[in-house]
Amino acid sequence: MLSRSVRLGTLSLPVLAWCSLQGCSSTTNSASPFDGGGGGGNDDSPSAVDGGAALNPDSGIVQDDAPPGCPGPAAPGANVEAPVGRLLASGNSLSVRGVTSDGYEIFSDDYALQLYAVPVAGGDVQTIGALGSQFWVTVVGQVVFAWSNVSAADVGALTIWSSAHGAHSIAPSSFGILGASSSDGSQVLYLANVDSQGQTGDVYVANSDGSGASSLLQGQQLTGCFPQLGFAGSYAIASHCDVARGTGPSATISSFQSPGWNRADLMTSAENTWSADAAGTIVLVSTNSGILVAPVGGGSATMIDSSGFLGQLISGGTRAIYGTTTGALRSSTISPPSPTTLAPAWGGFYGVSPSQSSVLYYRNQASTGTDIVLSSTLAPATPQVLSSGMNGVVNGAPFTADSTYALYSTGTDVCTGAAAFNAYPVSGGSPIQIGSNVWGDWSATGAKVIFNDNYVATGGLRYGRADIEVVDLASSTTATHVISQADAVIDVSPAGDEIIYSWTVQPGAQAGIYVVPVP
Repeated sequence: MLSRSVRLGTLSLPVLAWCSLQGCSSTTNSASPFDGGGGGGNDDSPSAVDGGAALNPDSGIVQDDAPPGCPGPAAPGANVEAPVGRLLASGNSLSVRGVTSDGYEIFSDDYALQLYAVPVAGGDVQTIGALGSQFWVTVVGQVVFAWSNVSAADVGALTIWSSAHGAHSIAPSSFGILGASSSDGSQVLYLANVDSQGQTGDVYVANSDGSGASSLLQGQQLTGCFPQLGFAGSYAIASHCDVARGTGPSATISSFQSPGWNRADLMTSAENTWSADAAGTIVLVSTNSGILVAPVGGGSATMIDSSGFLGQLISGGTRAIYGTTTGALRSSTISPPSPTTLAPAWGGFYGVSPSQSSVLYYRNQASTGTDIVLSSTLAPATPQVLSSGMNGVVNGAPFTADSTYALYSTGTDVCTGAAAFNAYPVSGGSPIQIGSNVWGDWSATGAKVIFNDNYVATGGLRYGRADIEVVDLASSTTATHVISQADAVIDVSPAGDEIIYSWTVQPGAQAGIYVVPVP
């Protein structure tokens, strides 16, 4: 099982953590710091956690259980603060699961094991479908992917939902949790016909109303080479392994042009990751020979850096940022290639700022975390070491929306996953500790940051309870309190101006899903 952080690794990879009993969720609709898709470059979700929840059949309430080997949750106490904001849906066992880019909150009833959607602006609740005792839910742009009755091999029945077309069951044997949606939400990519062991499957494309399903790739090897799926302009793109993965780069990067979905292999013997430009014309790939750019429809590739290893296109696709086989951090313009060393030591990315001018990364990692380093993406400069101790991590957004502050955590509690939450001014200065027991953070508008402090682990699908707070770093380092003891997993509206949270600390009429403006 994987830890809560989704960004600890060479690239920001999709969450693939198994959750017992009711499942986990991941939201992938947020704007990525990287352009294009594939290889995890589009996932900017907070994360998912291992866990489960015990059901009380007499009350219909999901009970909290402490994580194994850790202290049990503190009792909520007699003076529970009432929820604030506008009630979207009421119920004792509701959990937020993600918000679509067109403004629908996706939530589950963890006792009834049903998935629903409700407009954040208010309106009728829509039923998406039954989830079964184990499930995955992920939101990509306007489309919801829900895998129900998921087996221990991560194989389940896939249903997609959008506000435009409703719910459609499209694959009885799919592999969670990875799916892709076109930018307009009209088409989806997914795996179907997956064997019971989760080792082989077919890649499909379909319309989001469930029609027009077409098989793009058959009998793909999933072990160690799970297809990385995405759209680029009029093309669907997948990295995949037609045969069992070898000891080195073994994937093929293929594009499929609509409407006929004709296949073009852009690169073979490649790493199982890719990145496309904003216009959908080129794809960045990585091989033993270096970092290259290939035309999305096929043709001769251009070498960017023969010592390049793994990277992403940024700035609309005009520049790449990447690591090298010698462990340096570099960037290069694409046309013409002009590799520039930004820092002599690099281990993996945490994220690029929305302005594309700064990158947060680490040089070394350990079981307790990583160091945290900030650098320019444009020109060599002295990297800013924000934390040299091997206990750092990014548990949410790596930057504020206006790119003025880098966000990171240090000193993670091994039992709860909470840590000291810090901000560092990109223009220079000293780190600012914002909270001491923070489980997650989310960028709002400008320099506003939402975070949940005073975290108490509970196990189960909500993972814990915490106080929701907001700080506007443009004017103050003092946080504004929003609500106490909300469920730890929250969502932020597409515009970044509202918080959506579930409140279940006390069963009764007030329990449910709420939306409140970001102060």
